[in-house]
Amino acid sequence: MARFKGKFLVGSIGNLTFKKNKKEQIVQTKPGKRGVKQTTATKKAALVFGKASQFSNCVRTSFRSLTKGNYDGEMINRLNKENFAILRQCYQTESESYDFKPDSFKRLNGFDFNSKSPLKDNLWIEPSVQVQEKELLIQLPDFEIPADFKFPGLSNTCSLMLKVYLLSIKTGFEKGQYLEILQISNDQKIVPAQEWKLEIPDGCICVTGMALNYYRIQGNLMTPVNHKEFNPAVILNATVSNGEFNLPLDSSWQFSGFKFQPDVENENAPNDHSSPETKPE
Repeated sequence: MARFKGKFLVGSIGNLTFKKNKKEQIVQTKPGKRGVKQTTATKKAALVFGKASQFSNCVRTSFRSLTKGNYDGEMINRLNKENFAILRQCYQTESESYDFKPDSFKRLNGFDFNSKSPLKDNLWIEPSVQVQEKELLIQLPDFEIPADFKFPGLSNTCSLMLKVYLLSIKTGFEKGQYLEILQISNDQKIVPAQEWKLEIPDGCICVTGMALNYYRIQGNLMTPVNHKEFNPAVILNATVSNGEFNLPLDSSWQFSGFKFQPDVENENAPNDHSSPETKPE
């Protein structure tokens, strides 16, 4: 069995052994009695799987504040599987690099972190996420309560949260940014249309996540309703911005722990390749 330690897989999957060496993922074949030969194709697949697992971990870490650890038991495997399929499709064998198009990660659109509580079962209208030039535009049409928005159990208020995760393909640096929270009460009849905008840099994988955090408010007491079996949180959209990342890196960017293109060096990157902040799940 392989487990994540920080950004890396450590352990075994099948006949493959995953190790951590400084800031790199090492994949080796487990030796048998007479040794096990690994084909070039198998080695390539293992390396791509390692990248997919690392990227999945970055997404999960950034969205911990949305999921709060209340995801289903198969979520990690489900996310790894989707990203492995994406990276296999984008991997260029001759150049040993990845060729990402704007819609390369669209398989992640609609990915629920908790399959036991799909977000669409509570929010019955579909948000729109678009990239227009260098701007991410998220639009939510007006909706009615309770026809288009459901309040479970004893809940009477909900915080609709949005977070955008950005990963520079060139440098491996990442950042997460929250957007303004939308507060929804069950005594509202119609919630007006909403719009959020965020400027995004070139050459980034941009993943937008949404979560519904329900509460019961009685007087001055606010009690959370979400729990392990009920926590609607979803990836609304995953896209890649055109161009090449060329922003000066400030303190809001942190090194993710890996690069898709390991041979690309970023001369402007800070010397301190600190890991992203972690929060308990």
